[in-house]
Amino acid sequence: MRADVSPETKLNNNQSSCNYKSFGGSPQLTDNTPPEDFTCDWQREHDEDTVAFSRTHASILTTVVTLFLIISVASQVFIKGVLLSDHERCTALGQKVLRDGGSSVDAAVVATLCLGVVNPHVSGIGGGGLMLVHDIHKKETRVINFQETAPYALKEEMLHSDLELKPGLQVGVPGMFRGLHQAHKLYGRMSWEDVVTRAADVAREGFNVSRGLAEAIVTVKDEKLSGHFRSMFFPGGRALLPGSFVKIPRLAEVMEAGLSDFYNGSLSQEIVDEVRAHGGVLSREDISNYSAEVGPPLEGLYQFKVQVPPPPSVGAALISALNILEGRHVTESNRTADDAYHWIAESLKAALAMASGLGDPVYDSSVTQLVSEMLSKSHANVLRQMMSDSHAAPPEHYSTLHSLQGEKVAGQVVVMGPDDLTVSVASSLSRPFGSRIITPSGVLLNSHILGFSWPNKTQGPNSVQPGKRPLSCLMPVLVVPAWHTCGTFMALSNSDGDHSLSGIAQVLIKALPFHTKINSSLFPGRLHPWLQPNTLLVDSAFPQEDVQALHVKGHIVQRVTTLSVVHAIQRENDIIKAIEDLHSSDSFI
Repeated sequence: MRADVSPETKLNNNQSSCNYKSFGGSPQLTDNTPPEDFTCDWQREHDEDTVAFSRTHASILTTVVTLFLIISVASQVFIKGVLLSDHERCTALGQKVLRDGGSSVDAAVVATLCLGVVNPHVSGIGGGGLMLVHDIHKKETRVINFQETAPYALKEEMLHSDLELKPGLQVGVPGMFRGLHQAHKLYGRMSWEDVVTRAADVAREGFNVSRGLAEAIVTVKDEKLSGHFRSMFFPGGRALLPGSFVKIPRLAEVMEAGLSDFYNGSLSQEIVDEVRAHGGVLSREDISNYSAEVGPPLEGLYQFKVQVPPPPSVGAALISALNILEGRHVTESNRTADDAYHWIAESLKAALAMASGLGDPVYDSSVTQLVSEMLSKSHANVLRQMMSDSHAAPPEHYSTLHSLQGEKVAGQVVVMGPDDLTVSVASSLSRPFGSRIITPSGVLLNSHILGFSWPNKTQGPNSVQPGKRPLSCLMPVLVVPAWHTCGTFMALSNSDGDHSLSGIAQVLIKALPFHTKINSSLFPGRLHPWLQPNTLLVDSAFPQEDVQALHVKGHIVQRVTTLSVVHAIQRENDIIKAIEDLHSSDSFI
């Protein structure tokens, strides 16, 4: 696989010249729904195109964009839509879909496919993911699960070998293309061909290498890499630098060739040949038989309905942690920061310890019982009583501990569009560049089989079985009103699978209880409990005095640069607030 690369930064003439961070240019799109159906007696005295911007500079640079959502003109209601993603190019592309009359899901699909092009180390059509879609009018939420599945010929004993020597064994059946197509069938407004072509054009016309991609390339330079991989990311023997301009025309052709070619045609054979050449057992039947799952989310009540994907996602852990913290009132003004951080750390630790016992419920009925416990307010009370105010406990204190190997990277897209759909997407290759296997056509293949447990790990419902989906830390999240159609809606996602639970939980516990401004929840001071070894990670902006206080309570604290990058959109009555957590290196070129 060769890509057209030049070391200079270039801007394609067809690339939008708009300010990617500005949402003020979104169009006014009419909707035929009568105003009373979704104004709900909200205030309507707004100036047309009123946009309030505020930018907060802290250790984490956060952009808050407030858009007045509803503009009443005669008998029509005009609405603006907002989309956020991990890359400015993909955000702009998704915003254009909304301007062109596409649905929120059309925009999400385009942006997600785009991320797989410009951030190939994170996600792509060789990987998988999850999407949550809430229809405000129907009061209905669906989860589209397009996570990878294990090949039918994969046996547990095969994983005892050195998987770095046989990277083909790491590859699960790719689900992204099928899952995004399923979402489009359910909610799409544009043609599938139009949606795919918009993303394919990014590969064909070219893009600038981001700092995040360049840094990821450097981290794998000493590994044993295939010729296809090196020609793509090390042209002329040198790693791509930030700002290098890259075109991948063959990947554009793959995307436009369509679903049939990917799952039943020549590309499926190309994927199988490449995987088997690297020691894997993937077959064409595995690929052709793949299907995405569509079903309801799990829900928890935390003053609002918090909706998460069901297992094999660890989404139930978010509801469990919020249930525990609900009785602690950690946001009250009389609470000290060190007490609040201690309770948050212990609650997340307990929830993660329980989540380590999850797996694919299709293959193990015990998962359903565990989920019931994790969603239970009474069980949360039991866990709360087990926690000490004065000292930290090991994870095993709260639950039997199993291996939990989450995704190291994730792509995120969140959308609230003019069709009153709220969308959150998380996609991943599992770790940077997945299996490191790349097909001649430029499709990078995932390493999600690493998410299973096998004998050199603690056993549980997450053991390897043919056709099974591994346990996943991907966690797209939606928040909807608990009792009424009107009120607060949120869409959240996280760019680090491993830390999704802690990042999103810390946003929600500050944003929801007392209607505090959502941007305050993205200020510095994040933490994440690591189960094995038992360590409390804190980010570089975490106050040193709070680190010392946590040490006193027995936490083994380790400081890291960045823990999580959370993107969130909040709609409250007639206002949309779009928050982009900009301490991601992929946010800038």
